[in-house]
Amino acid sequence: MPDTLILVGGYGLPDRTASATRAIGLAKLFRSIGLKVIILGKITPEVPPIGGPTEIEVEGIRCVDIRRPIPGRDYARYDLSGESVMAFVDSLPAGSVRAVSAYNHAGQATWSILRGCKARGIPAILDCTEWYGWEGKKVLRNLQRIAWTEFRLRVLTRKAGNLIAASRWFADTLPGLNRVLLPFVIDASDPKWQPEPPRLARTDGRRRFLYSGSPGLGMVKDRLPVALEGFDALHTTGIPFEFRIAGMTRDQYLAERPGDAALVARLGDSLQFLGRIPHADSLAELRAADYALFFRRNDRVANTGFATKYVEAASLGIPVVTNPTSDIDLYLTDGRNGFLAPDISAGSIAGGLRRAATLGDAELLAMKSVCASSNPFDIPHWQAPARAFLDALRPVR
Repeated sequence: MPDTLILVGGYGLPDRTASATRAIGLAKLFRSIGLKVIILGKITPEVPPIGGPTEIEVEGIRCVDIRRPIPGRDYARYDLSGESVMAFVDSLPAGSVRAVSAYNHAGQATWSILRGCKARGIPAILDCTEWYGWEGKKVLRNLQRIAWTEFRLRVLTRKAGNLIAASRWFADTLPGLNRVLLPFVIDASDPKWQPEPPRLARTDGRRRFLYSGSPGLGMVKDRLPVALEGFDALHTTGIPFEFRIAGMTRDQYLAERPGDAALVARLGDSLQFLGRIPHADSLAELRAADYALFFRRNDRVANTGFATKYVEAASLGIPVVTNPTSDIDLYLTDGRNGFLAPDISAGSIAGGLRRAATLGDAELLAMKSVCASSNPFDIPHWQAPARAFLDALRPVR
């Protein structure tokens, strides 16, 4: 039986993007149930030069550059065509490929990959965690991206017949397919995902909150400006805290939100901007926090995927302050392993932050102990559904 699974996407390997973290986790999951897994992604920000290295190994997984998978050869752009992917498939032993899985891939390239897989009799899988909405002011870019996304999610998923979904909501929008729910998978035996003994971030009574990542165009994605309003409400009532933001500088924030200059100044040293930092450093910041936080609109965009931020915090035993979107309420019980704001209004967010900031030392340590006691995203939890999914793979239509 074919034993090789190829994961295809614009993954920023080895760990430059959240998608790369997802790819490595899925690769380890499928490897744990007996498959050989190869990831086709971006091993460097720039296209590898002719004669340069085209592959690396990441945590025991072979990773090949999707833009130049065969050294010394050029291909059409990977986001417009499946040419490079099919060339790599053809370089492997005949009959060895179990399936090709494309992650949030551009519509044109996905269509090309499906045609290539069909011609070779290889099943195709679409791993879908993004249903793009309108972002920013570039009208043509938004129209093109939304149109191709609709085509990929509504048409190409049915041609593929096999779907990896990150949320129940999205899986339920596509009945009749061979589906598996895989919000995120983490190898909890890896030291970087093992929580430390619960401890308080500070000894002066202040609770440390962390936001890490990219807040998106216009600061809309994770509602960072509304979070700052919530912290401002705490500040004005004398509740101490420390809020650290990894991913941007103070100047970058104010360039996007010049009207928040007075608010930022008011928060003083309670607000710390760390700038863009490597992923390993962001995990270290997370370990040293009392809470992670993010807030998202309860809409199609948020409900299609599953927040990497939640997975990372839960894996490291750090409580999360957020609002219920996607399947988060399957894992977060308000007051037990984090806090849920009912919505993303400034008042609701401020209320959630206030409850977290005023939680007593013993109660916070108990909450961290609950978070660290088990990792719901560890590989063993997902092996049975992944195996059943692979056993039921359908041919491309």
